[in-house]
Amino acid sequence: MSKIHFLNVLEGDCNIIEHDSGRKTVIDISNAYNDYDTEKEKAVKNSQRRKDMYERTQVPSDKKDYKQKKHPDNPIQYLKKLKINEIFRFVVTHPDMDHLDGIEDLFTEFSIINMWDTDNKKEISDKANSGGYNIDDWKFYKSIRDGKTNPTKRLTYFSGNSNLYYNEDYIQILSPSSEILKQCNQKENWNDSSYVILYTPPKLGGGYWKILFAGDSEDLTWEHILNNHSEKVKNVDVLFAPHHGRDSGRNYDFLKVVNPKATLFGNASSKHLAYNKYCSNVKITNNQAGYIILDISTENLKIYVKNLEFARDFRHKRNWEGEPEFNKNMDAYFLCQYNAK
Repeated sequence: MSKIHFLNVLEGDCNIIEHDSGRKTVIDISNAYNDYDTEKEKAVKNSQRRKDMYERTQVPSDKKDYKQKKHPDNPIQYLKKLKINEIFRFVVTHPDMDHLDGIEDLFTEFSIINMWDTDNKKEISDKANSGGYNIDDWKFYKSIRDGKTNPTKRLTYFSGNSNLYYNEDYIQILSPSSEILKQCNQKENWNDSSYVILYTPPKLGGGYWKILFAGDSEDLTWEHILNNHSEKVKNVDVLFAPHHGRDSGRNYDFLKVVNPKATLFGNASSKHLAYNKYCSNVKITNNQAGYIILDISTENLKIYVKNLEFARDFRHKRNWEGEPEFNKNMDAYFLCQYNAK
C-alpha cells in the first residue's frame, strides 16, 4: 500500500510519495520552513507579497470559499508528522521559485539521498528576492545544480531512462527529452523543462493504477508525450493538473487522451483555473480542500481531504450517502474511492 500527499502550499507545489518499498519521494517544495528563521526568511514571511498569497484564493462569486489558502501546509512539519527523516529522491520538476521555496531548510532538516534535476541553464529566478521568496533558496539550489556543493547525489534523467529503483517504485519519466531541454534552454521556457512522471502501482487482475504528475508542462511537452507515450497516459486514474491547473491559453487537446477520472489542482487562484477544460467528475483544488491524500492498494484508490466542510458539500452535491468519515491515520476525511474492478 502506498500513499501520495498533495500539500496545500500557498502558490507552489509539493507532493510526497510513500512507496510500497519504504522509500520516500518528494516532488518539489514550497512554503517550507524549519524552526530557525534567518533574517532573510523573516523578511520574506513579513513581506506584503507573501501576505497577499494567503488572500489570493479569488473564488468566483458563485462558488463557496473554504478559506484553505489561509491555512497552508509547511512540508517540513508535515514530513515530521509522518515520522519521515530520510528522503530517497527529491525531484525538482523545474527551476521556478514556487517549486524551490524552502529547499535549503529541507536539506537542513532531512537526509536526502538523491536529487533529480534537469540540466537547465536558468541563471536567476525572476521571483527570487521578490519579497515573496528567499534569494538564498535560489542560490542554494543553483550551487547544487552547478556542482559547487554536493549535499546529495544529483541525477539528471530524461524521458525513457530507467533503472532498478524506478521499477521497484513504479515510476516512469515521460518528459523532458534531451531535445526538449535543449529547446527550453534556448528559449528560456522553463515550464516545458518540467519533469512529467507517471506512477503506476499495481492493482488486482494484473493491471496498474495510472497517476500522472505533470509539473508545469506546456504544449511542447504534451506534443512529445502524445507522440511517444500516448498509450501510457491514456485514461489515467488521477492527473495532477499541469501548471497548477492555470488557464494559460494553452492547447488542451491532450485531455482527450489523458481523460482523467480525477483531476487535482494546485494553488492557482480559482478565477485563473481552467476548471471547465477538465472533464473529470472529481475535480479538487488545494485552495478549497486543503491537503489531499491518495491511499492506494491493489484493491482500490481512496481519496481523502483535510477540510470537512468541503468534503461534506462535495459529497452532498453528488448525492453520495453518508457523512465524510474521519480517518485518524490520514488525519483527513474520506471523499471517494475507485475500485480496481
